[in-house]
Amino acid sequence: MRVLVTGATGFIGSHVAEALVRGGHEVVVGLRAGSDPRWLAGLAVDRVALDLGAPAPSAAALAGTQAIVHAAGVTRAARVADYQRVNVEGTRALLRAAVDAGVARFLLIGSLAARGPDGSAGPVGAYGRSKLAAERVAAGFAGDLAVAVLRPAAVYGPRDRDLLPLFRLAQRGALPLPPRGARLQPLFATDLAELVARALETTLGFGPWPVAGPRSYRWQDLPAALAASVGRPVRAFHAPPVAFLAAGAVAEGAARLRRRAPTFDLRRARDLAVHAYTCDMGATEEAAGWRARVDLAEGLARTALWYRERGWL
Repeated sequence: MRVLVTGATGFIGSHVAEALVRGGHEVVVGLRAGSDPRWLAGLAVDRVALDLGAPAPSAAALAGTQAIVHAAGVTRAARVADYQRVNVEGTRALLRAAVDAGVARFLLIGSLAARGPDGSAGPVGAYGRSKLAAERVAAGFAGDLAVAVLRPAAVYGPRDRDLLPLFRLAQRGALPLPPRGARLQPLFATDLAELVARALETTLGFGPWPVAGPRSYRWQDLPAALAASVGRPVRAFHAPPVAFLAAGAVAEGAARLRRRAPTFDLRRARDLAVHAYTCDMGATEEAAGWRARVDLAEGLARTALWYRERGWL
């Protein structure tokens, strides 16, 4: 089918576009002015101008499209209002345009942050609240087209810059870790992309469907896997939550002074040191006929190799 992928120049969206091309779909990627299409080089896709910050997507961008995979969004912002403008109102505008264009299917790539951390009653920050609001917007269109929502946990893999500092610390031989007992369940990018391709070939229903890696880990499982991936011993030490929170506050404050979106902030600090995002994927696996295959050791090794090949490590 002809599938429009938003956010295709980004980390997750580019992996999704690749998986759909491999699956034989006719892939259209929506590009903002000034976006960097380097991860799409050599990939057989059509390109159309699409800016989710505009009042409404152009009709030409959706012409002939049968399905949309909405992977675009703001994960860090200089202003809280940007989460609402892009993640919520951008999703609303795209859905309206999809209905007008006669698109049959809409797959929203959300986030487990919309559910909130393990044991919580809901999202705990502006980002998570915006992702939950986007889901509610999508639910309002479920009578007009087939809508499904995936809620991935933290996604990592080649092209991801968020995890790069962790590898660089490991390469230097020292790694600060959150307190003992905290858990993580990261999802390798190609596993998520394969699920997206699978979701377009089956009837999932709205969900939301939680998605994470094959199993959860303790943070103290990470140093050995990272050491193997960077090829040197890693000395890990557990830092108190306040150390992570202080680093997040400083980084966020410095970014605001420069009027830039922070690369590290209080939300990410809390997600590392205080919160855990794990999930039971039994229902997702059964509904999609899919299972995550890449465990942490393999995923970190593949990511480190990609970083080295491009000179990032």
